Amino acid sequence: MRHDGAVDHAQSPDSGFFDDWAARLRATTDRPVVGILLRGSHARRAATAHSDVDVDVLVGGAPYAARRAYLAEHSGRLTHVSVAARDVRSWVSRLGEPADWAFGLPVTAPARLLWADPRWRDRIDLPVLCQPAGEPQLEELIATLGKVAAARDADDQLGARLAAADLARLCPSVLRLANPSVRVASRRSAFAAALDLPVAPAGYREDMLRCLGLWPGSIGQLWAAAARLVGGILPLIRPYAAEVAGAAGPDFADALLDGRLERYVTQLGRPAGAVPSDSREPAGVPAPRTGQWVTVPVPDAPVTGAHLDQSEPPGGPDRPSRLDPAIAARLRRTPDGLVAAVVRQHDSGEVLMVAWMDDEALHRTLTTGRATYWSRSRREYWVKGATSGHHQYVRSVALDCDGDAVLVSVDQVDAACHTGHRTCFFTELPVTGEVTS
Repeated sequence: MRHDGAVDHAQSPDSGFFDDWAARLRATTDRPVVGILLRGSHARRAATAHSDVDVDVLVGGAPYAARRAYLAEHSGRLTHVSVAARDVRSWVSRLGEPADWAFGLPVTAPARLLWADPRWRDRIDLPVLCQPAGEPQLEELIATLGKVAAARDADDQLGARLAAADLARLCPSVLRLANPSVRVASRRSAFAAALDLPVAPAGYREDMLRCLGLWPGSIGQLWAAAARLVGGILPLIRPYAAEVAGAAGPDFADALLDGRLERYVTQLGRPAGAVPSDSREPAGVPAPRTGQWVTVPVPDAPVTGAHLDQSEPPGGPDRPSRLDPAIAARLRRTPDGLVAAVVRQHDSGEVLMVAWMDDEALHRTLTTGRATYWSRSRREYWVKGATSGHHQYVRSVALDCDGDAVLVSVDQVDAACHTGHRTCFFTELPVTGEVTS
């Protein structure tokens, strides 16, 4: 682009075509034109013989938006021209909003200024158009999984496929939290980036393609793919609960941390009206794939944890667990399958409480970032703070040299003790023995 506003013909073999259309657009609009920009594949220098021409016409005056399409003939060839007209102020403002085609990813798309009013040149002569990433749409993702489940129960093939496609388009906006930053320039590059996010559940690409309708599958396979996507994403984004709270509210962020979202996904896995089975793994929930973190509570679990079948003998029930076998092999458990968990404040070293963990409770503690224990009296798992709000956010876990205890360093919210005291060790006992050096 030269400073006089003319197109530099060395920039494109179709410069004459763009010159003609810049003049035509200025002459045919009833509003003052302040700029004409070329976008899309021609601006990226990726156009083929069949590419459309995408043009933004910026006008002055009050808020305005219109779209026109043309089949233009130039040098004996027809070209589809798509013209989006918008008032310049709202056009500039929209650069601060996410692009609706980018799967929630941030955009850096090249543009070419074909003509500009000198008074606006500095504002709109942009080599690239940058737009921010979208918010993590976790609430929408969970709601859409519910729509897939409802369509599955109704054997609504079209409804299930439409909802699954919507679900797949939402996944990258949520997974973006756990991934390195990536910017996209086109819908095609956004799609490729969305499929190739490095931090993703096992089988992510295949499940995305199936939900998007690009791989064949029955309605049952479609549901399984959608459930694996959502179930696999939840543990990956737990460290980013603050960002989730900003988009969906604090309760949804708490539900991500305390396991309620996982329980809801499990609930959706059962057909409507079905009575949960007595098996230890809920019916209808697809088995996790290798490398995928999944916490599956026993059916009918209360907020605080998961009850076991009371007919089991009290001594050492065989509770299923997904604990890493290398860690499990180092544990020395009590006859009922437990190790002691000593809990301390991570920065001060203050000892807060002692509780018990079995293999699954330790697995949940390590993979969710929330301290999870086994209650010997209630015979259920419980997440500290799930009902009281006195959460324990896990900073580190260390194994005792004998393997019969773990040291859990946490960031404690309010009191650790059920009595309301900061620590359970608030009763001083008299020490009467003499101290000798």
